[in-house]
Amino acid sequence: MTAILITGLSGAGKTSVASELTKRGLRCLDADADPTLARWLDPDGHVVARAVAPSLAWLATHSWQWDAARLDQLISEAEPGWLFVCGHASNEIDLVERFGLVILLEMDESTMLERLDEKSRNNDFGRVGDTRDQLRRWLPMYQAEMRALGVYAVDATAPIEDVLEEILTVVKDGPA
Repeated sequence: MTAILITGLSGAGKTSVASELTKRGLRCLDADADPTLARWLDPDGHVVARAVAPSLAWLATHSWQWDAARLDQLISEAEPGWLFVCGHASNEIDLVERFGLVILLEMDESTMLERLDEKSRNNDFGRVGDTRDQLRRWLPMYQAEMRALGVYAVDATAPIEDVLEEILTVVKDGPA
């Protein structure tokens, strides 16, 4: 197993998990932090800047996607060891075969909303424009879709230490 995807919607804890895995000396990529990997695309597939306060109409016609060639490059550069890719993109299901394991950081709506409001949060998605409403709509559908794919789900409402321990256990021992 080379690449492990840790995914979830905004507020699930992907960035926190990436930070903690890095502190433990593991190779980890916060996918949102690589502008050559993650970017907004318009309906024609062109890279665009995100609207300052995206409306539901804008969000319906634009998508946050990963560049497949860049993802392949990052995974290849990490071999032979593991690379934890922490992030979410609208096209991740199309790229899921690149990962030996997919872990969903699952949460309820109230946890998501509480985390989106944290002052320490370094990302305004979920706080500007209609992004909060969009996340509320996406959450149940996204989590159900990921579970239907058979991904390993971790309770992201648990303390970060417990989340990390479960992730590292499933990576080491395999899903139960």
